Amino acid sequence: MPTFHIVTFGCQANEADSERMAGAFVAAGYQPVASAEEADVILLNTCSIREKAEQKAYSLLGRYQGLKRERPDLTIGLTGCLGQLEGAELRRRFPGLDLVVGTGQMLKVPGLLQERPLLPLTLRPTEPVPTYVGAPPPLRGSRVSAFVNIMEGCNYFCTFCVVPYTRGRERSRPVADVLAEIEDLLRMGYREVTLLGQTVNAYGKTLQPRTTFAALLRQVDALAGGDLRIRFTSPHPREVTPDLYAAMAECRGVCEHVHLPVQSGSDRVLTRMRRLYTRTQYLGVVRRLREAIADVALSTDLIVEIPALDLDEQRRHA
Repeated sequence: MPTFHIVTFGCQANEADSERMAGAFVAAGYQPVASAEEADVILLNTCSIREKAEQKAYSLLGRYQGLKRERPDLTIGLTGCLGQLEGAELRRRFPGLDLVVGTGQMLKVPGLLQERPLLPLTLRPTEPVPTYVGAPPPLRGSRVSAFVNIMEGCNYFCTFCVVPYTRGRERSRPVADVLAEIEDLLRMGYREVTLLGQTVNAYGKTLQPRTTFAALLRQVDALAGGDLRIRFTSPHPREVTPDLYAAMAECRGVCEHVHLPVQSGSDRVLTRMRRLYTRTQYLGVVRRLREAIADVALSTDLIVEIPALDLDEQRRHA
């Protein structure tokens, strides 16, 4: 039986993608192994949000080039955000790389490997398809806690972020599909789910009929009947609504925690980041969360350095 090994970089969405890709490999007759040295196929599922993750991926690719020289039949592939951004350029830099696949096309990898004469190959669509569309059961890393994708993409185009270019625009998963996956998890004995989306609380805008993230939380909580801890990540401060405060306060299973990225405490920097809120507005969201949920736990992201102002901006702020 052929073997595979997946190395994942980045956020929970990347981890969820790797689980679904692993499920596709198992469905195609592959067996997972714990180390790259044991594998017939090595895949790096990559992130482009943080430079350090990119550098780690490049370092591993360099190491795997050595394995490829020792074992010419070894297949090395790279998937995810870095593949979506860089495409065939990666194969030019790393000649031993057989396959570069962008975001949302990872489930095609087992089939592509069966058509080995097509390799090397770069597959990078302009509008990625979410990995939860037509996916076989994921090979989950935990028997207790599970990731559930509810949407893909982002419409915000913050100046420091490539997500709209690697994941596309917002697309929400149908409510029935989300609830069906969670029902399966409950049957298998899972005790916690994390609802995932690049702007998770913008959920529902692209559905017909439209719905809201708060409404989905209520439906998931009702389905679970208190038997499931419900988390979510990552929300955008502009999408935190009174209905969401109320849903978090009223739903028995929703954890009293919000990871709410602020990125900066300076209005001038927030404007340059194109975050579309001010320091006062962000603090207002925090205040209302604490009013609705007395013991709410808050965490955040901060960017401590961004590129210097260009000359035109320097003149405007002089």
